[in-house]
Amino acid sequence: MDQFLLAFLLLIAYFMLLLFFRYLEIGKKKSDSNCNNYCPDCNAALNRVRRTKKDQLIHHFTFRMFDAKRYVCNECGWEGLRWDEQFKAR
Repeated sequence: MDQFLLAFLLLIAYFMLLLFFRYLEIGKKKSDSNCNNYCPDCNAALNRVRRTKKDQLIHHFTFRMFDAKRYVCNECGWEGLRWDEQFKAR
């Protein structure tokens, strides 16, 4: 099989996988009437912290489709990325 065609098909499959993750809302911020963003483990409020270089690399490898920001929970210690519903194309 042609190497270009294989690379193109892998890129299309990767993009479709990203769209599938977005459709399933994996890693999306969870909010309700009391809290704008709460912890997936203990439902306490999350605090925003600075992104790492690894997070910025992930941001570029996902074609900037998920504007994920790093959060930490003061109650249980959970730390991770969460993305918001609004998609801003640049």
